[in-house]
Amino acid sequence: MKTSWLQAALLLALAARPAAASFEDLGAGARAPGMGNAFTALADDVYAIYYNPAGLAQLERPQFSTAYSRFYMGLSDGSDLSIMQLAYAQPLKGGRAGTFGTAWQRFGASSLYSEQTIHLSYGRLLWQRDSGSRLLGGLNFKQLKHSFGRPPEATNACGAGGCVNGDDPVLVGNNSKSTFDADLGFLYRFPRRIQLGLAAHHIMRPDVGFGAPEKLPMSLRAGAAYKSLWLSLMAEMRQEESPVGGQDRDFILAGERIFPTLTSGQFGLRGSMGFGSRDFQQLSVGLSYRVNKIQMDYAFLMPLGTVKGTQGTHRVSFGWHFGAPTADDEISKELLEQARQLREGRGPSYGYEYADELRPHSIEDPQLAEVRRLIEGRLYRQAHEAIVRLIQNQTPNPPLVRLANRLELASYYYADWSGPLNHWENVANSAVYNFIKGRDRKAILKGSYALSLSRNDAKFDRFLTDMEAAVGLKAERLPPDHPRSFVDELLFRVEAANSRQEFETVEILLQDILDLDQDNVTAIERVGSMYYILGRFQNAVNSWEKALSMETRPAEIESLRHHIQVARQRLGSGGAAEPALPREPGLAAPAGASRAPISEGGAGQGPAVPAGASRAPISEGGAQPPIVTPAPKVQGAAAPAAVTEPAQAAPAVVRPVRAPRPAQAATQASRSDPRDVERLFQKGVEHYARGEYLQATAMFMRILQIDPQNAQARKALDRIENKAPRRRTP
Repeated sequence: MKTSWLQAALLLALAARPAAASFEDLGAGARAPGMGNAFTALADDVYAIYYNPAGLAQLERPQFSTAYSRFYMGLSDGSDLSIMQLAYAQPLKGGRAGTFGTAWQRFGASSLYSEQTIHLSYGRLLWQRDSGSRLLGGLNFKQLKHSFGRPPEATNACGAGGCVNGDDPVLVGNNSKSTFDADLGFLYRFPRRIQLGLAAHHIMRPDVGFGAPEKLPMSLRAGAAYKSLWLSLMAEMRQEESPVGGQDRDFILAGERIFPTLTSGQFGLRGSMGFGSRDFQQLSVGLSYRVNKIQMDYAFLMPLGTVKGTQGTHRVSFGWHFGAPTADDEISKELLEQARQLREGRGPSYGYEYADELRPHSIEDPQLAEVRRLIEGRLYRQAHEAIVRLIQNQTPNPPLVRLANRLELASYYYADWSGPLNHWENVANSAVYNFIKGRDRKAILKGSYALSLSRNDAKFDRFLTDMEAAVGLKAERLPPDHPRSFVDELLFRVEAANSRQEFETVEILLQDILDLDQDNVTAIERVGSMYYILGRFQNAVNSWEKALSMETRPAEIESLRHHIQVARQRLGSGGAAEPALPREPGLAAPAGASRAPISEGGAGQGPAVPAGASRAPISEGGAQPPIVTPAPKVQGAAAPAAVTEPAQAAPAVVRPVRAPRPAQAATQASRSDPRDVERLFQKGVEHYARGEYLQATAMFMRILQIDPQNAQARKALDRIENKAPRRRTP
């Protein structure tokens, strides 16, 4: 064959080193290639489809992208090597049910050779710890198809005597081959900023050969990433079978830095360095620009010491983000707004909890020992004067100035709060203290609770308003005629969030309740009961043991001990046993605690948790209507087709109840009114029909308290046990 054909055939390898196979991994888009394709542990955009499908589970809104790449431009034979790509990702139920992705890719070598790949991908959350660590998994199913053209040499094969040897048996044979393949990926996210990624490509080892077997080697990629709001650092190792024998191993180090502007969008800069087996050496750089929901990326990759006479590889991509801004987008917006205020001189800087760049100075610094002593003594004006003297004697430090500004705001309203405090003052002072320490979300939460305990305190209301403006978060202000107390409202939202399978929100809300009033034994008992219903038996034991250490009422002490015993039995049996259910805890609140009465009916969705929580922000809106679903048929009761209740009705706070002792069962049953059982059963069916399994469980448990032998109630509980969304921790 002619020399030009041989050159074109050799170019099919396309790697920065010789002897590569078909369907070589050439990267995708332009952002990841700008980081040397070290994207396995980051995988936070639509191109996770190509690198690590587990990363799709990180997407919070739909994304679409298109990309074009030219490889090794400037080669002497004029070869045209290029890739076109389209990719789309769609989170399901806001990502709670995982994310589906699809992509199309076509590689072409002039008109001589082409490869086409179609991807169908899915990624979702597999497991999560209470600490916030998350394990994500993903699968990528692919169709691979490649073909070659028939040049003039196909019917004029050349040999030693010339070019009249007839048809070339390879070039005139089947010129197309199609097969299937799959990739598998995992991503582990630690609570803070570290992520670990692992991906296996070509796990089916597909045969893509034309005339002879040619199985693609399985490739393994493992990496680690540090990811903050505007900075990402990555390290990755790749390993696969070498076409010349043995194993190829490559190592890549990469980084990405985003530079936001106040008025002109965001600019990005990327780079990487790679080295490895068979003289693999490569440098890459990348640029990006994003404005609103549109992003453009460019990447340049240059192989070192392998492919000669080339002007490198150039890649460009355009992406579109759909839907509402993500939590990171909102935080970026808040940070930029604070920067704008500083530049325009519109107010002092207070800092921001969620960004290292703008966080106020910690009062735990040894040089602030005197300031910390005054703060802990609630002498806020003296603390502010002390920190001002410290700042005047040294070079201005922005984090220290932010701390001083927070102290100034606190001391303006509460110069000296020393001395004994009542319950409301303790809560309000806790809001001030957390604000000074830079715990913005907790400060707003505590402030919201304090305002609900003393709605007419105008001074604290003004302080809370100024604190909202300082940190850019919104407090919760329950209306005067709200039917529930602040803690009861959060318990109400726990039930609504669980019915929507929003388990992260459930955990955040339960922790908020415990943070709000650590001395409210009734609230702690309720949290324990909620954990029990959720199947979180160890958490229930912890809450009830805490309540037991604080409880003074003999009847409640006995009740709590029984609750703890039953929960431990469930723990010992893996949660499968069905011991006697604990009886309902008392509802009397201790002195100083505020509690609204609890009713049996009603359920709905309250607003989210206080603003500032990255995954559960609060809004000022009212309750939303409950979810309406067709009612299931339950033996012995006619369930309505669909039931709704007023959005403001208070839900039943669910507690496990204990079946009466056998000796008491007959007496109690004789005293009970059968109409009570019928009414509770009907309410339980109505809650079940709307998917409100916590409330339904409460109704059926109360039936068993009245009539332990009620078969219909037990069947209904069994149905809920098998159907209700629950998440258990080890």
